[in-house]
Amino acid sequence: MLSKIEEGAYFPEGIKLRGIGRVYTSFSPHLRKYWKRFSLAYLALFAAMLMNLLKPWPLKIIFDYILLNKPMPHRIEFVSSFAGKDKMTLLALLCVAIVGIFLLEGLFTFTRKYFMEDGGERAVNDIRQRVFGHLQMLAHRTGGSADLVVRLTSDIDSLKLMLTQHIQTFVNYFFTFAGIGITMFLMDWQLTLSALAVAPPLYLISFYFSAKVAELTREKRAKESEVATLVQETVTSKDVVKAFAREEQEKKRFAEESEESLDAALQRVRVSKGFGRVVEVIIAVGTAIVVYLGARRALAGFITPGDLIVFVSYLRDLYKPVGGLSELIINFSSSLVCGERVAEILETKVIVTDAPDAAEAPPFKGDVVFENVAFAYEQGQPVLQDLSFRATPGETVALIGSSGTGKSTIVNLLLRFYDPVKGRILIDGEDIRRYTLKSLREQISVVLQEPMLFHRTIRENIEYGRPDASIEDIVNAASAAQAHDFISRLSNGYDTFIKEGGANLSGGQRQRIVLARAILKNAPIFILDEPVTGLDAATEARLNETLGRLMEGKTSFIIAHNFSTIMRADLILMIEEGRITGQGTHEQLLARNSQYRQLYNLQRAEP
Repeated sequence: MLSKIEEGAYFPEGIKLRGIGRVYTSFSPHLRKYWKRFSLAYLALFAAMLMNLLKPWPLKIIFDYILLNKPMPHRIEFVSSFAGKDKMTLLALLCVAIVGIFLLEGLFTFTRKYFMEDGGERAVNDIRQRVFGHLQMLAHRTGGSADLVVRLTSDIDSLKLMLTQHIQTFVNYFFTFAGIGITMFLMDWQLTLSALAVAPPLYLISFYFSAKVAELTREKRAKESEVATLVQETVTSKDVVKAFAREEQEKKRFAEESEESLDAALQRVRVSKGFGRVVEVIIAVGTAIVVYLGARRALAGFITPGDLIVFVSYLRDLYKPVGGLSELIINFSSSLVCGERVAEILETKVIVTDAPDAAEAPPFKGDVVFENVAFAYEQGQPVLQDLSFRATPGETVALIGSSGTGKSTIVNLLLRFYDPVKGRILIDGEDIRRYTLKSLREQISVVLQEPMLFHRTIRENIEYGRPDASIEDIVNAASAAQAHDFISRLSNGYDTFIKEGGANLSGGQRQRIVLARAILKNAPIFILDEPVTGLDAATEARLNETLGRLMEGKTSFIIAHNFSTIMRADLILMIEEGRITGQGTHEQLLARNSQYRQLYNLQRAEP
């Protein structure tokens, strides 16, 4: 059973772990990889905590045994042995000890922060690379790209806070609370119990509010993803927005989405900050009670004034974990939600993977067979039904038909973006599922309908088809694609950077660069989806001639609506509702297929 998390993305339903267990299970390999760094950080943490416990004791000794001249107990008489009977020397040594304790605490704190940040940054970098790598394996129809960007950036940054700060802070608070609590209990158990009286209600309130904040954080992150999606959608479609004069409507729509995101954020702030003030009031009440009872016990002679100073000093550190843990639970809950969103990507099912016994594909001859192939993107909605045909080596196959009939799905299956739900696809007599994905796709050149270019130089975009190509090979491929002349006229030639989405190039120029990329790859199987879209008639004619030469001896699949491209194919397949409704050469289909003849005559009649 699959549960939908984003359009086109699925993860297994029934995952038992939730919260910290789920996040730890997903990312523990990356944490264990840097266990030495984390171990050093926690050792330094414990050392700093010990220094913190020692801080008030020099003041107690100074106050009780130097200023008030009380006799020093046997358990700490060793302190006076360093100074003999000279109180001034003892005072100086105790002041040096205060400085030394603070210096050591600072050193251990620096060590703790350095190794924790170092290990955390490295682990998060590994996690980000793992998530990015996993995204490359997901089905190419996986939607929510803006949401995925949010998860890959800000959600991972929030996850880093949990790994490098929140967990460490929790450990620090826990052991500080335990250490100080035990020390205070040994000094005066009655006063300690009164100090701890505020702890249970604080923790109960904390857990209640943490659940509330976690819920509000999920809502806030979801709204942020919706805003990011809207921004991406509007920016990439800005020409359509302008053409339909919908700028004001889009501004209004963005304002509404932004306001909803703001409301979710402010609601979270109100809950978390309001809770913080409640905690401060409870802690103030607890402090007042301890000071009152402690002063009475000191006046009654149960404890010394120095003990009260130590106790009040410890009280601040005791309540710091109590109050801090309340805030930490809220911050931890927020980061945990982000961690779960990142883990959700890793749980997303990879639809197509290499078989355990997959082998490297040998050089293809190009004999391609679709054998009773059926496929559906969603259960109960078939796209291809019992589809069978054969493309012999060196043959050009044209796929024509109405939009949404399954033409692009055929080439997607050949590339193994998906696998058939029934039937099989053979190349040179072998099921393509027997080959590794990499070795299969390396022998197929692709020109998609939408020319996709990277924000890199033109040279890098062309050589993407063959990274080891020389500049001469790149120029030859660009010349064959009728792209060399316009590239040469650019200020930086082949080193010109292409803006995002190819914004600094025309549609025809983008298409020719994509063609050059496919030409450079020179694979035995070609897939061309509307290869001459957006080109003028003269360039189209020249490119058709070039493509004809390049496809000689190669098995080619062309999706096209222009009959100047279709009519030269060796085999034309009419695809309607996922079935082949007619096949043959241009002349054969003209003679015996009325639907093909009608399409041809309609296009000839166009001016």
